Amino acid sequence: KRRQFGRRREARLVFAMGDARRYTRLRLVMEKVLVTSTSESQREDMKSVFSDMFEAHPHLGDLFDEIYPQIEQQMRSGITEEFELLAKQNEINEKLLALEELLEAAENGGVAEAPPTVRPLPEGMTPEDVLRRQTHELKQRELESLLAEQSGLEEDNRELKAAIQEQDSQMDASTQELNDIRSQVQAAAEAV
Repeated sequence: KRRQFGRRREARLVFAMGDARRYTRLRLVMEKVLVTSTSESQREDMKSVFSDMFEAHPHLGDLFDEIYPQIEQQMRSGITEEFELLAKQNEINEKLLALEELLEAAENGGVAEAPPTVRPLPEGMTPEDVLRRQTHELKQRELESLLAEQSGLEEDNRELKAAIQEQDSQMDASTQELNDIRSQVQAAAEAV
């Protein structure tokens, strides 16, 4: 069984020469998690969820045993594809390569060029100044968003107040009309 695991891992993990060592390790850990999560005990755990159905219909248990390798392969394939997509979208390998270059330069006593994702500070500004400015800009955008939302709510409130006033006016008119009718009925009753 170990030999099969080794072959499976070799077949699944094809690394490019330009992959960062840490990215390669990350992928190996992900593959190990997949192997562990789709192990025989996991298959038995999954099968136990449907144990009542399998006891009632034993042929379904046999069918499950037959198709489980396909289910396992589809799960692994889907997870691996999603992992690769997320890693590519977030440029994980490139960032880890830049980190390894910086670490290597630091170990050799040299100075590595800052990775392209790191911008130099504006002239005369400290990191604290940059953070304050970014925080201020973020708060300003949030304030503008909240003010726009408040304005919309105030407009909704005005419309609702106008609708309530209209309904109150209609109710007052209806009440007055009913009072008039009641007065007429009382006058007619007294006349009789």
